[in-house]
Amino acid sequence: MSKETYKTCIHCGTPYSAAARKDSEYCCNGCEYVYQLIHQAGLDHYYDLRDQRINPVQASSLQPRDYDWLEKRAASCEANASGISEMVLDLEGISCVGCVWLIEKIFRDHPGAVRIEINTQYGQVRIQWRQGIFNVVDFANEVQQFGYVFGPPGERPQEESRRLVGKIGLSGAFALNAMLFTLPRYLGMDPEFSLAPVFELLSLLFATLALLAGGSYFIKRGVQGILHGVIHIDFPIAIGIIVAWTGSLLGWIIKDTRFLYFDFVAIFIFLMLVGRWVQERALERNRHQLLSRNKAPREVHLVADDLQTESNEPLDALLPNQRFRILPGEVVPVLAELETNKAAVSLEWINGESAMRTYTNGQYVPSGAQNIGIEPILLKARQSWKDALLSRLLDAHPEEQRNPFLEKILKIYLLVVLGVAIAGGLTWTFVLNQPLAAMQVVLSVLIVSCPCALGVAYPLAQEWAILHLRKFGIFVRSPILFGQVGKIQQVIFDKTGTLTLEAPELTNPEELSDLDGVSFNVLREMVKSSLHPVSRAMREAVISYPDNEQGLPDDLQIHEEIGMGLVAESPTEDTRWSLGRPRWMAKDKESEKGKFHCEFRKEGNLLAGFFLKEALREDAIASVKSLREQFPVTILSGDDSGKVATMARNLGLPEQAAIGEQSPEEKAAFVEGLGAVKTLYIGDGANDSLAFSKATVRGTPATPHGLLQDKADFYFTGRSLSGLLKLFSIQKLRQRAIRSAFGFAVAYNLIVVALALAGNMHPLLAAILMPLSSLSTISIVAIIYRSGEKRVQA
Repeated sequence: MSKETYKTCIHCGTPYSAAARKDSEYCCNGCEYVYQLIHQAGLDHYYDLRDQRINPVQASSLQPRDYDWLEKRAASCEANASGISEMVLDLEGISCVGCVWLIEKIFRDHPGAVRIEINTQYGQVRIQWRQGIFNVVDFANEVQQFGYVFGPPGERPQEESRRLVGKIGLSGAFALNAMLFTLPRYLGMDPEFSLAPVFELLSLLFATLALLAGGSYFIKRGVQGILHGVIHIDFPIAIGIIVAWTGSLLGWIIKDTRFLYFDFVAIFIFLMLVGRWVQERALERNRHQLLSRNKAPREVHLVADDLQTESNEPLDALLPNQRFRILPGEVVPVLAELETNKAAVSLEWINGESAMRTYTNGQYVPSGAQNIGIEPILLKARQSWKDALLSRLLDAHPEEQRNPFLEKILKIYLLVVLGVAIAGGLTWTFVLNQPLAAMQVVLSVLIVSCPCALGVAYPLAQEWAILHLRKFGIFVRSPILFGQVGKIQQVIFDKTGTLTLEAPELTNPEELSDLDGVSFNVLREMVKSSLHPVSRAMREAVISYPDNEQGLPDDLQIHEEIGMGLVAESPTEDTRWSLGRPRWMAKDKESEKGKFHCEFRKEGNLLAGFFLKEALREDAIASVKSLREQFPVTILSGDDSGKVATMARNLGLPEQAAIGEQSPEEKAAFVEGLGAVKTLYIGDGANDSLAFSKATVRGTPATPHGLLQDKADFYFTGRSLSGLLKLFSIQKLRQRAIRSAFGFAVAYNLIVVALALAGNMHPLLAAILMPLSSLSTISIVAIIYRSGEKRVQA
């Protein structure tokens, strides 16, 4: 079997199957559309600035959006300011300096633009504009054409890295001052010098300030961990800080310079904070790549008895027998009776089936159904939000996970260090009869055996692993992901949206080329706002076609006939187009065979017939085959069992690995029934939420309609599954780097502890050895990553 070859998308840098898109330079039509747009606008400098790889452009992100909320927000900002207004927004899709340059360039080209500040780490933008000149909605629409989506600023907790920046700045300043006033003693300052006590007092002062400003971070977290029965890396760091400062304070009181480690305390705190900031910053950047904008409902449009008055209320306010309205694209929060004549909905969220379902007046629409029609629907609630299926699914949170291996290592480390320190102290006290020297030995053992390898090299190895995975479209959100990945014993996939793409694929796109200009434009307009699976497939296909000059009828009106398709009419031209079921609008329904899955007609005459198929991710077969060589692979889906079995056969999986027609509760029970088996679960819908909570590691594709990004340990972008394989290979490389750094740390500690036990450790030597050991562990990690990088990319 020949090895599959890959090409690299010239827009986003994503590898894609050469066989899947033989004559294309792009991984998807969305990337082709944006690339052509950038080129036509003369913004090609963007490609000189962007990262090696960015997220592919999803066609759905280019779909027209309702910016009424933005218009109201802008009006509110202008009402509360005079002359120049300001607004903060979330921004999805931004990832690099190229994105910043592109958006700033677009902003400056708009009349009335004053200032824009973009924060790539937090995915936020702050804009200032002149009232009455600048149009915020026009700016948002233009930016969206390039694949960036604005959203309201989300409610985010105070970011850890942002808190650490201030602590790092203060600790760094205090460390420099502590070293400054300690240096004269190291250089041979006479202890009788009149300013010597002042220098020592200032060293004590700055070390204490470093302890309060930065060391308290580790002490507080270490104590909290112990109170919850968890030993993590912050605990030994806290012990090192407390022991070094307390011993130094004792030395200052008894005026014995052998005990003075104030400069060590300040430097150690600074280095540990920098290591923690590096780790947190990488994770937070990935968390903010996507808007916190899953389509889960937060409010409901309640409708009064007169059917005219509406109000937006929290979901908790929704009670049985209350009427509410669901707009296109929104989700029905509770079991409800349909009062509109017909409704087209998708149950993909709750059972994985992407096919459209048609409900009629009086039927019950289940909680979690999505309105994929182009008109609002009216319903009457039959249950409250707290009793709804969707409420239970969205409230399911993953269990907090611990790292038993790291806890075990830390326990051993603490016991060994304390045991050695006590043994050394007892020996010097009772055998050598030198109690003061014994105190110095105990203090130096506890200080020089600091966990620099874990405190500095571990976060660095984590950062490099996270950055390497970003190159393959994997974005890590959880700090414990890598520790869990190494334990995986089974991989479980949902089917729809994970093994397959969100929308079906048009298999004969050449039919579009034969359409006249006006009809093509009408077709593009018809599918532009519809969420029906067929419309999504058509939108994906037409997006890469260049605009033509034929235009659209000025009075074009589009409506939907539920269960049949879309109709576009121009009254002045007395012309009607239709897109829908075979033979639906045919003039002579008996004479046509209806072999197509979907037909586009004008005045009943067939213009184009389309075939669609479920779109398997382009390298799913090869990726699943590689995963099967390491673990059992199972498909666990709410979709029809026959479809799941067919998918399993296509992927080369055994019959027993295809499990279909599973409810959310049954999915969770399956994962829980595996017992001690460690699982990787890949899913994307509300129906996967309960099973997500039971899995060891949770991953989800980054899709516009996904629900689980905020619960996942990682998410992945693009049309490929190959990044999952890189997750395991980079975890092995990271594990090798950490073990090597840990091995060095063990050797280093054996040497310095031996020196300390012999009474030969001096504060100056400790101050020199600590940063050298940190640099050595960092170098070890860097060398291993660079040597293994080529093998990972192969």
